[in-house]
Amino acid sequence: MSLGQAIIAYRQKHHLTQADLAGQLFVTRQAVSTWETNKAWPDTEILTQLNTLMATDFVKPSPPETPAAPSDAVTVLLLVIAIIVPIFGLIGPLVILFNRRFPHWSKTAAGVVIAVEVLAIVAFWLFADAITVSKHIIG
Repeated sequence: MSLGQAIIAYRQKHHLTQADLAGQLFVTRQAVSTWETNKAWPDTEILTQLNTLMATDFVKPSPPETPAAPSDAVTVLLLVIAIIVPIFGLIGPLVILFNRRFPHWSKTAAGVVIAVEVLAIVAFWLFADAITVSKHIIG
């Protein structure tokens, strides 16, 4: 849409004559006519005033952003991790409690449990961070 067409559309929408618009901008009716026919452009001060007048008519509001939901696979994985971490958190102290009965494997088992807990927490943190990053990139 050219500037002239935009001015005409603005005037028609607001039921203004060329003289009415010229009065608002403190110019002559002939100046508005030459802008509408694209024979001349207004100076920068008048153009700024026109922009202010017409901006609300031609700027359409963007729809509100909705955050992207994580995929079902990621949600299931996060739920599994959220369930496994507390279970291992309970098993770890139990293994250490049985240290007197099973001394030959309790230290190894405790080390494995702690390693799995740490890996689960790191995996949970990484996937939660990946979901946050993907929301910003996609959404």
